[in-house]
Amino acid sequence: MQVMLSLSDDAAPLTHVFQGVLPVLLNGDCVITAVQPHAVPMVAHLRALALEAGLPGDAWQQLEGQDRRLLWVLTEHTDASTTACCTPRSAPGSTTRPGLFVVRKDARPRPAARDAVQATFRAAGRHCRATPVVAVHAHHYDRFLELFAAEARELGERARRSPETVLSRMTSEHQVDAVQAYLHRAVEEHARVVVSGAVSSFGRHTHSPVVLEQRHLDLIDAAIPPGPVAVVAPFTAWSEVLWAARGTGRHVTVHTTSPLSQLAPQFAALGVDDLRLVHPAFTLRR
Repeated sequence: MQVMLSLSDDAAPLTHVFQGVLPVLLNGDCVITAVQPHAVPMVAHLRALALEAGLPGDAWQQLEGQDRRLLWVLTEHTDASTTACCTPRSAPGSTTRPGLFVVRKDARPRPAARDAVQATFRAAGRHCRATPVVAVHAHHYDRFLELFAAEARELGERARRSPETVLSRMTSEHQVDAVQAYLHRAVEEHARVVVSGAVSSFGRHTHSPVVLEQRHLDLIDAAIPPGPVAVVAPFTAWSEVLWAARGTGRHVTVHTTSPLSQLAPQFAALGVDDLRLVHPAFTLRR
């Protein structure tokens, strides 16, 4: 029997429990789950149901918070750690990098812009599958940026009207501050603000989407905080995208008509093992 440390993803706590915790328990191991405060009631309820169903009382322990010093101690004294997908980007010491969204020349800009809004801003852009780095072929760049910015502004307006259902809710004041700090730093580094976003007074820790533009892909600072932030840049050569993917994470979405067999090996060599290709008519995943 092993004792496993489980980090709860504050962007998808329920998914984490079912994909990260339950397999460990079913394997006969014990789990210590470090849970963000807002997810404590939900995880506590699931643990109570498990105990009622016969789970031994010491098999699943729950701790509130992911304090850096606490995680250091737990990491030292547990046998291994587990997450549903990636280590949460908001976890102390996380090395999970932001995902990449690519619009190739053979894509259609309107559906690509709509998909990019969902891919970038759902769960406030905090999930590891979020794709805040957006690379767009120069052929579509101006039109895509116009459509993407309009969709982001509409999302911000919906946040103002209905903060309880908006995609850009965060879980702490610290995350809001991190978004603001990144915005100011990017402007100092000559990024252009397309949609500035704002901290909402209507919802707790709600920030409307931020869209920044960089002149070149290699100028994007990939240290984008977990939050509703997108940085868009043009490219002309495919090699620019592959070079940018060296600094982004394992989750990549590409709008293209190219076959999966052509692109998958190129990204696999860069450590990308979750590649999603969106054809104008259907979607492929590897």
